[in-house]
Amino acid sequence: MRQHRSFTHQLSSTLVSSTLTLLAIFATAAFCGAAEGRVEKTFDTTREPRVSLSNLRGTVLVRGWDKAQVHVTYTIGSPRVEVDTEVLPASGAAEKVHFMTHVLDPQASGDEAAANYTIEVPSNSNLEIRNPQGSIRVEGIQAQGSVESVSANIAIKDFSGHLSVRSVGGNIEILRPTGHVDAVSVTGSLHFVSPATSVLRGSTTSGNIAFEGDFTERGDYVLSTYSGDLDVACPPRASFEVAATTQRGKVLNTLNIKPRHASASPRAELNSLMGTSNTGRATVDLKSYSGTIHIHPSD
Repeated sequence: MRQHRSFTHQLSSTLVSSTLTLLAIFATAAFCGAAEGRVEKTFDTTREPRVSLSNLRGTVLVRGWDKAQVHVTYTIGSPRVEVDTEVLPASGAAEKVHFMTHVLDPQASGDEAAANYTIEVPSNSNLEIRNPQGSIRVEGIQAQGSVESVSANIAIKDFSGHLSVRSVGGNIEILRPTGHVDAVSVTGSLHFVSPATSVLRGSTTSGNIAFEGDFTERGDYVLSTYSGDLDVACPPRASFEVAATTQRGKVLNTLNIKPRHASASPRAELNSLMGTSNTGRATVDLKSYSGTIHIHPSD
């Protein structure tokens, strides 16, 4: 009888242990399934919501559309990462939607700490995007935007509101902006393509700056780099007043700019140039300490 009870107790313990093991396995699998892979959500919003994202690593793509909704798809490659979503107010059309990536394990690195986002937002959304170690791309926004990265590249396309872009080591490219643009990098390069902005500010310490396009009437453009080169390519019909200065570099001008001082040749290699192209509708200020400033007709 005692042997039978002992056997029964042992069998019961074994079954309990096995059951707990299986439950642990299922729980782990469920956790991993929830933490990893692809997640898709949609939120009803106002026409002008505030949408913000705080990520650490991975790619971020934000696109404007004509719906009063925020639609997000994100992928997480590790259970060491989770995403929190804050929606205010909690019911009805949201005025604020905030996504935040949390790295649960301080030892996680590389893809283990990455989350990749694709977000569609109302085109009149006010954006605040931070992705220190990952690239950012924003398209088709008509309101205000603040975009920041540290080491990765940033690309902005068809942004018509007030835009502020910051990067430490990544390059910044802005295509067809029509609002107020303020772009700053430390070692990265800046590239402006076909801007139709009234105010444009671009500065970098050691990167290069390239400007391709025309200048709007009464537009104000300031481009500066400390040790990098500055290249301005604009059509011969471009109308602007220019002040280009470099301390240790040179100014190369092959555009038909009439210098303010008659003694200065419009095509000479100088370290400064002040003059007018056509009727001087816009104001252009170009500065570099040791780099070359090149002003020439676009192809």
